[in-house]
Amino acid sequence: MHILEEHGCLSEQPNDKYNHLSLVSWNKPVENQPWGYYASFIIGAEWIDEQEALIVMTKGGLEHVDFLQMFMSCFSSDLAVDEFSKIYTIDFDKPAIEAPALRSVVSPLIVFHFLNVISRIKTLKKDYVHYSENLKKVKGHIRMLQNERKNIVAKRYDRILCDYDEYSVDIPENRLLKKALLFSQKFITNLVASKKSYAPILFKLTKSLSLFENVSDDVQYSEVGNIKGHKLFKEYAEAIRLAKIILRHFDYNIQNVSLENSKVVPFTLDMSLLYEHYVFGLLYQAYNNKISYQSKGKTGYPDFLFKSDSYRAILDTKYIPKYDDMSLDTYVIRQLCGYARDIRILKKIGYEDIDEKSDIPNVPCIIIYPEEGDLFCNPFIGNRLENLCGKPENGILHFYKIPVSLPTIK
Repeated sequence: MHILEEHGCLSEQPNDKYNHLSLVSWNKPVENQPWGYYASFIIGAEWIDEQEALIVMTKGGLEHVDFLQMFMSCFSSDLAVDEFSKIYTIDFDKPAIEAPALRSVVSPLIVFHFLNVISRIKTLKKDYVHYSENLKKVKGHIRMLQNERKNIVAKRYDRILCDYDEYSVDIPENRLLKKALLFSQKFITNLVASKKSYAPILFKLTKSLSLFENVSDDVQYSEVGNIKGHKLFKEYAEAIRLAKIILRHFDYNIQNVSLENSKVVPFTLDMSLLYEHYVFGLLYQAYNNKISYQSKGKTGYPDFLFKSDSYRAILDTKYIPKYDDMSLDTYVIRQLCGYARDIRILKKIGYEDIDEKSDIPNVPCIIIYPEEGDLFCNPFIGNRLENLCGKPENGILHFYKIPVSLPTIK
């Protein structure tokens, strides 16, 4: 087994067996380093071949990063839910990998994603459900032959075997979601017992469960594969996909939810994208609709745009801790300079009348980067964005840096 930290090198020699890996790639990340298979910002575990596995962790390990708090912050807005599935992959078709340090990442990743998707479902889907029951009154159609064998021969004259359809919320799709919610409930309850700050996610779960009050959780293993989402019900399709992942992750046994397991399913998690979503969650908590995400311009997609009556800015996250004591890289400055001259982007932050002949407005460009963490806090709440910028980047007009630390566990 190979264990690397972010930007660690697996091998400096070309080797075809590493070419298919997602966690490392053949490159030369820094000028004075040799070419090799280097990890980047993607952590996780995957198989190199049938015997060897590769594990990549955050620099300094994973035991201090509060991933649960990061996931909770990511889902401050519905917009983040739509994009969240892009930051991770899970491969259930391959055996689990021995990786105790990663077990605190995969389960909450899946469960939190599922809960935040299902919380967007406001009304349960209904359909006709077929029942065949022994009733006291006729309902639907009498099953003549079966009723004679089951009731007449047995002299149970007070019963009639009937087939009928009923328009109900107790349909297979909702049963699957209810089942996954119960698995999630057990998992989240264990988390809240260890740290009270996770309580808001339990409230969200309880609220979702109340919506499924009239739905049973009677879903057989053999039925799960046949339950499909529908393109007209966007939230349902994604929730069903994640519900299947949860049941499979815990091997369809709710008792496995509370078990300590040192093995993890092969997965990848893009830390740079997770940091981007995390920062967006913090910004949205503080500034709400003043912040827009990934607006399309001619020169690209800046991470965030800020627009208020008194301040406009372009913001971009860079998962590069070195900015704490170093100047911005030239390519970063050039990228944001392009955004600050992009007419489409400028119109979206309030320069409606600008065109190719207009003077270039002085738009602040803000880089948000991680610094060595402390306990979780949101630096944007209660603060005006412009007041957080401080001094401009040395030698560069209208460029600022704002550090936002990753949340850590004591």
